Amino acid sequence: MTAFSAKVDEHGQWFDTPLPGRLSDVFGLRTSQFYSPAYMPEFELGGQTAKASIRYYEVLEPQTAQTLATFSNIPGHPPAVTVNRYGKGQAIYLAAPAQSSLIGPIVRSLYEPLGIQPGPKTPEGVYARVIDGRTLYVNTTDEEKDVAVGMKVHGVLSRQSYSGEMKLGPYQVDLVE
Repeated sequence: MTAFSAKVDEHGQWFDTPLPGRLSDVFGLRTSQFYSPAYMPEFELGGQTAKASIRYYEVLEPQTAQTLATFSNIPGHPPAVTVNRYGKGQAIYLAAPAQSSLIGPIVRSLYEPLGIQPGPKTPEGVYARVIDGRTLYVNTTDEEKDVAVGMKVHGVLSRQSYSGEMKLGPYQVDLVE
């Protein structure tokens, strides 16, 4: 969950319970203060500095939740990311609005504990997934991207051969083997 979440009920009315509405037990915290500092909030997690692109954060009050990261450039260093064990799982709360620059380090911090193998390194906006020895590349941008493939591969969809690098056009997809 991220800031701006669970503030109003299904009728668009502000919750009259501690926030996050009806989910305080799941996330093991409450929040009641919102700030917009003069600078972008940032925190460090897993050796990476995460910088917000929106000047806004919530002040989290962990109860059963554990703090994973604190805002490094906000006075008092309030919690930026918390995790709470709930049932058979974990509930993670980010005290800032959803932004890839903040969510990325959180997701990557989960790879090792969950046994997730990261996919191939790709340029910004290109995503890749390896399945059964084949790699699917998806360019989600409106620009051509140069993607390092490291060796000679064959594009199943494009019917092209690539050696070391492939050019992936805007919104183009290719499956290489």
